[in-house]
Amino acid sequence: MLIVEAVIVLAILVYLFFSMAPTGFSIAGQNIFENDYTLEIEKGDQVIISTNMDFENSIILEQGESIDLPPGTYYWKAKNWLRESKVQSFTIQSNVGLDLFVRGSDYELENSGNVDLNVTGKKSGITTALEEGESIDVKEDNYEGKQNG
Repeated sequence: MLIVEAVIVLAILVYLFFSMAPTGFSIAGQNIFENDYTLEIEKGDQVIISTNMDFENSIILEQGESIDLPPGTYYWKAKNWLRESKVQSFTIQSNVGLDLFVRGSDYELENSGNVDLNVTGKKSGITTALEEGESIDVKEDNYEGKQNG
């Protein structure tokens, strides 16, 4: 009788151990193009993100926290008080975007992508570095942008 009870308790503990495993979904192996993508996890309190599978120099995010990551491939796992999920990956794609706005007789040039750009005026030949989200006032309306690096 004692053995049967021990087996039942052990079975319950094993079930709880495996059913409490955190899971993540929605971006496993995905390429992401939006800057405001949300990683969804279930049964987890933290998300651990790194640029390598060994999770050296990792970033730990608590439930509800957010972070802006530059383009690249990332490895992640969800964690709760008991376990960690399997390691998965996602890739944030580079997005080159250059917008030109008319401002009276001048123009405003804005880097609307998620990477830094080298912007060259076609008429002037002058190249200017334009960081992500940065804008500058310009005199001409013919520009070409290339990703830095």
